[in-house]
Amino acid sequence: MKPFSLRGRLTWLVIAVQLLVLIPLGLISYQRERREMNELLDGRLAQAGHTLAALVQNNEPSAFFEPAGKVVAPATKATDAMVVSVRNQNFEPEGGFQVYDTFHRLIIATSNLQDLPSPTSLDFGFRDIVHDGTRWRVYTFLSHKGLTVRIGEREDNRQDITRGLMLEHGLPLLLGLPLLAILAGWAVQRGLRPLSLLTQRLAERTPGSRQPVAIGDSPHEIKPLVATLNQQLQRLEDVIEREHRFNADVAHELRTPLTAAVIHLESASLTNNPLDARFDLDKAQQSLARLARRIEQILALARLEAGAAARDRSPMDLVAVATEVIEEMAPLIAGKDIELSLVNDAPKLLVQGHEAALFALFRNLIENALRYASTGGQVEVSLKSTATAAVIDISDDGPGIPADRREVVFDRFHRESRAESPGYGLGLSIVRRAAQLHDARIELFDSTFGHGLHVRITLPLTAQG
Repeated sequence: MKPFSLRGRLTWLVIAVQLLVLIPLGLISYQRERREMNELLDGRLAQAGHTLAALVQNNEPSAFFEPAGKVVAPATKATDAMVVSVRNQNFEPEGGFQVYDTFHRLIIATSNLQDLPSPTSLDFGFRDIVHDGTRWRVYTFLSHKGLTVRIGEREDNRQDITRGLMLEHGLPLLLGLPLLAILAGWAVQRGLRPLSLLTQRLAERTPGSRQPVAIGDSPHEIKPLVATLNQQLQRLEDVIEREHRFNADVAHELRTPLTAAVIHLESASLTNNPLDARFDLDKAQQSLARLARRIEQILALARLEAGAAARDRSPMDLVAVATEVIEEMAPLIAGKDIELSLVNDAPKLLVQGHEAALFALFRNLIENALRYASTGGQVEVSLKSTATAAVIDISDDGPGIPADRREVVFDRFHRESRAESPGYGLGLSIVRRAAQLHDARIELFDSTFGHGLHVRITLPLTAQG
């Protein structure tokens, strides 16, 4: 199927609508004017007939008409009828008449109608007849003094007027249609100008731009289209950004279990003790299992961020989550000789939450604390509850973050210039996203160890899914 032009389609539709309106209106107007013309001419013919009857009744016909000769009347041979010659100017319609007396004798007639048979009772009124190959419109009546008058007008005279009416109504239409087509095309082009402008704006839009498409003084019909298009472009940019974040999260989140697996495998390859080697291989297997679990959690977190499972919350035990994360990071803790303690005021602390998001929150907070804590230092994870919220406190004795820099550390890929530990600046941004999914509040303080960072997460106990 060939593609069609919207401009051409609208132009032809406008022309078709104009034709559908103008042609019937022209035909109706033509028929109405023709009917009125015939009524007017019939009235004029009848008036001329009554004038003729009055002249003949009250005067001698020879006083008004110049005879063209004498003929015998067809009705009787007792009286000769006067024949009147017809002298028409070019602009005058040709007419004729007959006048009969009370005895149905022809007393006066024009030369063009003198041979017409006398009328019968059926001929009275307006009739169309053919005489000598010519169509006539005749009017026959009986005057109040008994004269029968027949007056007629050639039909081709009316046809000339009819052709004039057709020309009057048809010529403007024939001449106006091309002009209407040109004007309709121009009007459609101007009416579609906002679409052309929208196309231009989209062509000028740079990849990755988050600026909305704007068209000044756009019509009301275009505004919903532009608004919807901007929404779709925003969603597309969000999807692309999530894909970039997802790739960065994969690299960041998989590093810890991979590192633990590599450490255990190296330890197993270096030891000569089968029991130690078996122990390290088991730990490596556990790290790889955690790696698979981590991949599942990263995918789940990506779906949560996209809003695909925003309502999938379930009861989660924060103590169990923190314990599992600490056990997972045991090789890193042992490698840095850091004292890590878990303090909780109850064996369980239940909240409504997303499993993947909570694991990512604890893992990144504890990992950051371990990364910046000094060798032989300490990290404390504290869990407690209030009447309305669960509070997570994680403190380390590292260099800490200055108060004026604590807002920007949550930005993706941001790292402090004086940070010595390797990283990608993703940990705290993941923590913030996980907290946002739980309507939690994040606060940064100075550590209770005298130096370092203290992170507090406050989660509502009745978080709505």
